[in-house]
Amino acid sequence: MIVVDSSVWFDLFNLDLSRNTLAKKFFEEVEHLDIPIVEPKVFEVEFVGLLSRRYGKNKAIKIYNTIREKITVVANPDAIAFKVALDTGCRAIDSYFIATAKLTDSILITNDRTMANNAKKARVEAYYLIEEFDNAVTRLKNI
Repeated sequence: MIVVDSSVWFDLFNLDLSRNTLAKKFFEEVEHLDIPIVEPKVFEVEFVGLLSRRYGKNKAIKIYNTIREKITVVANPDAIAFKVALDTGCRAIDSYFIATAKLTDSILITNDRTMANNAKKARVEAYYLIEEFDNAVTRLKNI
């Protein structure tokens, strides 16, 4: 399983063509490899907020519903997130994605370098997709 940070999902809709292309290629690989994606409950709030700022409420809900069909959402692992934040000093939202990866023994994929570094400090296998795309895909092929 993998946990995919909101930054990667949002890059599917990014106006920056290089980031958009990278995200599309990544999700094509994940779909081809049939790798389950798990997200913390807080992902729903963060992602719909990002979408609504860019697209407005109606389009945000449509996009969210399409993405929601492709993922499994788990309860926020509050105690683990607290420990991750305490141990790494990371942002609260990042601690939930890292904690979810710990809880589910998943690989974390992100386009946030700081999150990737903090995940590694927390002993979570993580890939900063922008710079580690090939390594991430190779690793996913070996799951």
